[in-house]
Amino acid sequence: MGLDNKFEMYIRDLCKRIKNKDVHAHIKLEINDHLHTLKEEAMSTGLSEEEAIDQALARMGDAVVLGKQLNKTHKAPMDVKTLLPVLTASLFGLLVMYYLQFHSAFTELQELKVFNNSLSFYSLGVVLMLSLFMFDYRRLMKYSKHFYAATILILLLTVLIGVRVDDVPFLNVGFATINFTEITPFLLVIALAGIFHSWDWDDNRKSWFGLGIMSIPILLIATTGAFAATIISIIVCAVIMHTSRSSLKQTITFVVVASIWPIWNLLSLSQRYSMVNSYTDLKIGEAYFIGSALQVTPSFISEVHTDFILAYIIYSFGWLAAITALALVIFFICRISITAKSVNPPYGKLLITGLAAVFSAQFILSLLMNLGLSPLSGVPVPFMSYGGSHLLLEMISAGLILSVYRRRKTKETVSLTHGPQSN
Repeated sequence: MGLDNKFEMYIRDLCKRIKNKDVHAHIKLEINDHLHTLKEEAMSTGLSEEEAIDQALARMGDAVVLGKQLNKTHKAPMDVKTLLPVLTASLFGLLVMYYLQFHSAFTELQELKVFNNSLSFYSLGVVLMLSLFMFDYRRLMKYSKHFYAATILILLLTVLIGVRVDDVPFLNVGFATINFTEITPFLLVIALAGIFHSWDWDDNRKSWFGLGIMSIPILLIATTGAFAATIISIIVCAVIMHTSRSSLKQTITFVVVASIWPIWNLLSLSQRYSMVNSYTDLKIGEAYFIGSALQVTPSFISEVHTDFILAYIIYSFGWLAAITALALVIFFICRISITAKSVNPPYGKLLITGLAAVFSAQFILSLLMNLGLSPLSGVPVPFMSYGGSHLLLEMISAGLILSVYRRRKTKETVSLTHGPQSN
């Protein structure tokens, strides 16, 4: 049997024992290189080529034994510290929807069936999240430009033919009406992470081109009047610029210029801010540490199951429940921010950092809004507020984060210099 066939059969037999297929390509290269090194060392002592091959294989050890050892070393890890707060926050959100539908004064929500719908959204979201954990996120990178083009196209359609519901732009796609601006920041992360993971910001032409790529979606979102989504998108772009090694001057210039229009338009929201502030002051002021009553008067506000879910939690379940819910989201954000530091592939690092920026900005804005400190509307609390599109995107994002964590060290060298020796 030829040299190549013997080595190939050994490597193939070894890889059969390694369940994590993400590391197969790297292990094959590493093992093959090591076998050839051992073979050359053996031939330098005067052995024939065939004898050197047999000695190299013997020194590597039994393929089954080594394969099992490498399988333990390269098990695909599930990031339980990320998964648990997502599942716990989702269960808490589902519990809130149950009380809203069956134990609140919101009789109109009985017709919406917020609990039944949420149960479907959460169930589908968990399936998508776990499926994406198994999926190799790196396959998305080659479609980054397609994601970007599709995002721009749908934003244009939202601007041109979108309908407004409670002053929020929705896009009617026939079978559903989707608040596309709400999920745009998530799509931008997927698109921009692939485009900018190896971007040269020192090149003057590419620098201006990159700023243009980021400015177009922000301009379109601002045109729809979705100011919260605009601010979140600006933050996302700034974080991606910084992570992809743009200069501080470039990042600050972009943020300042991109923020002029949104900040100017925010001045027109003072009346709405007064209404929100009076609602939250009243309901939160009536809350107890462990809850007062599972009741909310519908005349106060209609978005209690979406934008103002946190205010409802504080009033109905108490400050303790609200603090617990917030702690889950904060822990999730801190966890993925820490995970980003351990990611080796630049695309994965940019993807997980961008998603951390989305969740952080969304969480802070929703918290300020629920406390009556911000005039911005249309900002759901991650994993808790009612809504199909944003819940599914948040679950998909969590799945991508788990996928990145699973493959965060795929480019590290496998240590084989002290492999099993035969007696």
